[in-house]
Amino acid sequence: MQVTNSQTRATVMTTGQVARVFSVNINTVIKWFDEGKLAGFRLPRSNERRIYRESVLTFMKEHGIADELLRNFEDTHKARRKGRKPGSASAGAGTSAAASGAELRIFPRKPVELRAHIQSGLEAEDTPVVVRNLSLGGAFVTGFSSSRRLIPEEFRLIVDGTDGAPHLDTTCEVVHVRRTDDQGLTLGCRFTRVDPRTLQSYLASI
Repeated sequence: MQVTNSQTRATVMTTGQVARVFSVNINTVIKWFDEGKLAGFRLPRSNERRIYRESVLTFMKEHGIADELLRNFEDTHKARRKGRKPGSASAGAGTSAAASGAELRIFPRKPVELRAHIQSGLEAEDTPVVVRNLSLGGAFVTGFSSSRRLIPEEFRLIVDGTDGAPHLDTTCEVVHVRRTDDQGLTLGCRFTRVDPRTLQSYLASI
């Protein structure tokens, strides 16, 4: 891929950063790059790729994806580089660590109550659950239980559609687990494989 003078001065991103913007697996970003859907360059003597920020914006425009995803990521990345971590002195007196974490969250959560199913290699059948929070980055799932007392590291999450809307089919990985009073579990999940445009449309429909 030819690099122009204007591109050499452009802001570049790593494949990992682009993956976090779109909430997809890094291999998906590499595939987009290799297919020419994202412009950039390879580092000398390395398989590492660098992607132009403007190319990411163009990709978003071509696929109808809000550029807010990129700007939210950049704001969060900038805040972390400045050291505004949860519980730090800059958070101000009386501000909890949880609140500070919310300020640094890349994707705002949308409170919902949607029926869903979890499919994983650990369970022979679908496990019914309820999605309480949903965002472009992941979901908060309640009511999970396993007869084998095993928690999948990665699983398929299928969320029911509402008012005739199609269901949402994603792949997630577990970020954190909490036990509830009824001996069930709540799972904080991050999307690893999901079409950003489909997810954005789904969030807009609920």
